[in-house]
Amino acid sequence: MRLIHISAALAATSMLAGCFGNNGVSATPEEFNEAFLAAAGLGVTTTPLSGSATYNGEMQILTLEAGSESGSIRGALELTANFASATPFTMSATDFAGEINGQQTTFSGTLTHDQSTDRSAFNEIRTAALPAIAGGGETTSMALSFGGTLTEDATGVENKFEPGSNLMGNFYGTDGQAVAGAVGVAITPTGGTSAITGASFGAATGGQFYAEQ
Repeated sequence: MRLIHISAALAATSMLAGCFGNNGVSATPEEFNEAFLAAAGLGVTTTPLSGSATYNGEMQILTLEAGSESGSIRGALELTANFASATPFTMSATDFAGEINGQQTTFSGTLTHDQSTDRSAFNEIRTAALPAIAGGGETTSMALSFGGTLTEDATGVENKFEPGSNLMGNFYGTDGQAVAGAVGVAITPTGGTSAITGASFGAATGGQFYAEQ
Protein backbone atom coordinates (compact mmCIF):
# COMPACT_ATOMS: atom_id res chain seq x y z
CA MET A 1 0.00 0.00 0.00
CA ARG A 2 1.32 3.44 -0.88
CA LEU A 3 0.54 5.95 1.84
CA ILE A 4 0.19 9.55 0.73
CA HIS A 5 2.69 11.90 2.33
CA ILE A 6 1.98 15.58 2.75
CA SER A 7 5.08 17.76 2.55
CA ALA A 8 5.94 19.67 5.68
CA ALA A 9 6.82 22.47 3.29
CA LEU A 10 3.11 23.30 3.33
CA ALA A 11 4.05 25.40 6.32
CA ALA A 12 1.64 27.63 8.16
CA THR A 13 2.64 29.49 11.27
CA SER A 14 -0.78 29.62 12.88
CA MET A 15 -2.25 26.81 14.92
CA LEU A 16 -5.37 25.01 13.76
CA ALA A 17 -8.30 27.35 13.37
CA GLY A 18 -11.34 27.06 15.63
CA CYS A 19 -14.95 26.70 14.64
CA PHE A 20 -15.96 28.37 11.38
CA GLY A 21 -19.41 27.08 10.48
CA ASN A 22 -21.97 24.83 12.13
CA ASN A 23 -20.52 22.13 14.40
CA GLY A 24 -16.98 23.36 13.76
CA VAL A 25 -17.19 22.85 9.98
CA SER A 26 -15.58 25.47 7.76
CA ALA A 27 -18.05 27.64 5.89
CA THR A 28 -15.84 27.87 2.77
CA PRO A 29 -13.07 25.90 1.03
CA GLU A 30 -10.69 28.73 1.86
CA GLU A 31 -11.32 28.34 5.59
CA PHE A 32 -10.84 24.58 5.30
CA ASN A 33 -7.56 25.05 3.43
CA GLU A 34 -6.29 27.44 6.11
CA ALA A 35 -6.95 24.88 8.84
CA PHE A 36 -5.50 22.04 6.75
CA LEU A 37 -2.28 23.95 6.10
CA ALA A 38 -2.03 24.85 9.77
CA ALA A 39 -2.08 21.13 10.62
CA ALA A 40 0.63 20.31 8.08
CA GLY A 41 2.57 23.38 9.20
CA LEU A 42 3.05 21.84 12.66
CA GLY A 43 5.77 19.69 11.08
CA VAL A 44 5.88 15.92 10.75
CA THR A 45 5.85 14.03 14.05
CA THR A 46 9.24 12.32 14.46
CA THR A 47 8.77 10.57 17.82
CA PRO A 48 6.99 7.24 18.48
CA LEU A 49 3.30 7.51 19.33
CA SER A 50 1.75 5.63 22.24
CA GLY A 51 -1.40 5.53 24.33
CA SER A 52 -4.65 6.79 22.85
CA ALA A 53 -6.02 10.07 21.51
CA THR A 54 -9.17 11.64 20.10
CA TYR A 55 -8.89 13.95 17.07
CA ASN A 56 -11.54 16.38 15.84
CA GLY A 57 -11.51 18.21 12.51
CA GLU A 58 -13.02 18.06 9.05
CA MET A 59 -13.26 16.03 5.86
CA GLN A 60 -13.60 17.89 2.56
CA ILE A 61 -14.78 16.09 -0.60
CA LEU A 62 -14.44 17.74 -4.01
CA THR A 63 -17.58 17.51 -6.15
CA LEU A 64 -17.57 16.93 -9.90
CA GLU A 65 -19.74 17.57 -12.94
CA ALA A 66 -18.77 16.29 -16.40
CA GLY A 67 -15.32 15.52 -15.02
CA SER A 68 -14.66 19.07 -13.81
CA GLU A 69 -14.72 20.40 -10.26
CA SER A 70 -18.15 21.82 -9.37
CA GLY A 71 -17.57 22.66 -5.70
CA SER A 72 -16.94 20.86 -2.43
CA ILE A 73 -18.68 19.63 0.69
CA ARG A 74 -17.33 19.42 4.22
CA GLY A 75 -18.28 17.39 7.27
CA ALA A 76 -17.26 17.23 10.92
CA LEU A 77 -14.71 14.45 11.47
CA GLU A 78 -13.85 12.59 14.66
CA LEU A 79 -11.05 10.02 14.83
CA THR A 80 -9.98 8.03 17.84
CA ALA A 81 -6.64 6.24 17.90
CA ASN A 82 -5.29 3.47 20.12
CA PHE A 83 -1.67 3.36 19.04
CA ALA A 84 -1.05 -0.08 20.60
CA SER A 85 -3.94 -1.77 18.76
CA ALA A 86 -3.67 -3.82 15.57
CA THR A 87 -6.80 -1.96 14.37
CA PRO A 88 -6.08 1.43 15.91
CA PHE A 89 -8.81 3.73 14.55
CA THR A 90 -12.49 4.47 14.83
CA MET A 91 -13.99 7.24 12.71
CA SER A 92 -17.19 9.23 12.25
CA ALA A 93 -17.94 12.03 9.78
CA THR A 94 -21.29 13.82 9.53
CA ASP A 95 -23.10 17.15 8.90
CA PHE A 96 -21.87 17.40 5.29
CA ALA A 97 -22.71 20.58 3.39
CA GLY A 98 -21.16 22.96 0.87
CA GLU A 99 -21.62 24.83 -2.39
CA ILE A 100 -22.11 22.76 -5.53
CA ASN A 101 -22.46 24.73 -8.76
CA GLY A 102 -23.01 27.82 -6.64
CA GLN A 103 -25.89 26.29 -4.68
CA GLN A 104 -25.75 25.50 -0.96
CA THR A 105 -26.28 21.74 -0.70
CA THR A 106 -26.74 19.66 2.44
CA PHE A 107 -26.58 15.94 3.11
CA SER A 108 -27.96 13.67 5.82
CA GLY A 109 -26.11 10.61 7.05
CA THR A 110 -22.90 9.57 8.76
CA LEU A 111 -19.77 7.93 7.40
CA THR A 112 -18.00 5.49 9.73
CA HIS A 113 -15.14 3.01 9.68
CA ASP A 114 -17.43 0.09 10.56
CA GLN A 115 -19.59 0.64 7.47
CA SER A 116 -16.65 -0.03 5.17
CA THR A 117 -17.37 -2.71 2.56
CA ASP A 118 -13.74 -3.26 1.53
CA ARG A 119 -12.85 -6.95 1.57
CA SER A 120 -9.44 -6.04 2.99
CA ALA A 121 -10.24 -2.82 4.79
CA PHE A 122 -7.40 -0.53 5.87
CA ASN A 123 -7.19 0.25 9.58
CA GLU A 124 -3.51 0.60 10.30
CA ILE A 125 -0.54 2.66 11.36
CA ARG A 126 2.88 2.48 9.72
CA THR A 127 6.17 3.94 10.83
CA ALA A 128 9.23 4.79 8.77
CA ALA A 129 12.71 5.60 10.06
CA LEU A 130 14.18 8.99 9.18
CA PRO A 131 17.83 9.05 8.09
CA ALA A 132 20.37 10.58 10.44
CA ILE A 133 20.94 13.40 7.95
CA ALA A 134 17.28 14.37 8.52
CA GLY A 135 17.70 14.31 12.30
CA GLY A 136 16.68 10.70 12.89
CA GLY A 137 13.51 9.55 14.57
CA GLU A 138 10.52 8.06 12.78
CA THR A 139 7.43 9.28 10.99
CA THR A 140 3.97 7.78 11.51
CA SER A 141 1.38 7.39 8.76
CA MET A 142 -2.14 5.99 8.79
CA ALA A 143 -4.75 4.41 6.53
CA LEU A 144 -8.42 3.83 7.29
CA SER A 145 -11.29 2.56 5.15
CA PHE A 146 -14.81 3.88 5.72
CA GLY A 147 -18.30 3.59 4.30
CA GLY A 148 -21.87 4.73 4.70
CA THR A 149 -24.50 6.68 2.78
CA LEU A 150 -24.99 10.44 2.41
CA THR A 151 -28.45 11.45 1.21
CA GLU A 152 -28.81 14.79 -0.58
CA ASP A 153 -31.57 16.56 1.33
CA ALA A 154 -33.04 18.45 -1.64
CA THR A 155 -33.31 15.52 -4.08
CA GLY A 156 -33.28 12.39 -1.94
CA VAL A 157 -30.48 10.87 -4.03
CA GLU A 158 -28.52 8.41 -1.89
CA ASN A 159 -24.74 8.32 -2.24
CA LYS A 160 -23.34 4.98 -1.07
CA PHE A 161 -19.63 5.03 -0.29
CA GLU A 162 -18.14 1.90 -1.80
CA PRO A 163 -14.80 0.00 -1.44
CA GLY A 164 -11.91 2.36 -2.07
CA SER A 165 -13.29 5.06 0.25
CA ASN A 166 -10.48 5.80 2.68
CA LEU A 167 -8.34 8.27 4.60
CA MET A 168 -4.55 8.21 4.18
CA GLY A 169 -2.35 10.66 6.01
CA ASN A 170 0.47 11.48 8.41
CA PHE A 171 0.77 12.71 11.98
CA TYR A 172 2.03 16.22 12.70
CA GLY A 173 3.24 18.22 15.68
CA THR A 174 4.54 17.22 19.09
CA ASP A 175 3.33 13.75 20.12
CA GLY A 176 1.04 13.53 17.08
CA GLN A 177 -0.94 16.66 17.89
CA ALA A 178 -2.62 16.57 14.46
CA VAL A 179 -3.27 14.19 11.60
CA ALA A 180 -3.91 15.25 8.00
CA GLY A 181 -3.93 13.78 4.55
CA ALA A 182 -5.91 12.69 1.51
CA VAL A 183 -9.46 11.41 1.11
CA GLY A 184 -10.45 9.02 -1.67
CA VAL A 185 -14.08 8.06 -2.25
CA ALA A 186 -15.99 5.78 -4.60
CA ILE A 187 -19.73 6.40 -4.76
CA THR A 188 -22.71 4.57 -6.24
CA PRO A 189 -25.88 6.73 -6.30
CA THR A 190 -29.45 5.51 -5.96
CA GLY A 191 -32.45 7.54 -7.14
CA GLY A 192 -30.72 9.83 -9.64
CA THR A 193 -27.46 11.62 -10.33
CA SER A 194 -24.99 12.09 -7.51
CA ALA A 195 -24.33 15.74 -6.73
CA ILE A 196 -20.94 14.63 -5.43
CA THR A 197 -19.59 12.79 -8.49
CA GLY A 198 -21.95 14.20 -11.13
CA ALA A 199 -22.73 10.66 -12.30
CA SER A 200 -25.73 8.31 -12.13
CA PHE A 201 -23.38 5.31 -11.94
CA GLY A 202 -20.39 4.38 -9.80
CA ALA A 203 -17.69 7.04 -9.88
CA ALA A 204 -14.85 8.39 -7.75
CA THR A 205 -13.52 11.67 -6.42
CA GLY A 206 -11.17 12.83 -3.68
CA GLY A 207 -10.41 15.45 -1.11
CA GLN A 208 -8.51 16.12 2.10
CA PHE A 209 -8.92 15.84 5.86
CA TYR A 210 -7.33 17.13 9.03
CA ALA A 211 -8.00 16.67 12.74
CA GLU A 212 -6.35 17.81 15.98
CA GLN A 213 -6.26 16.51 19.54
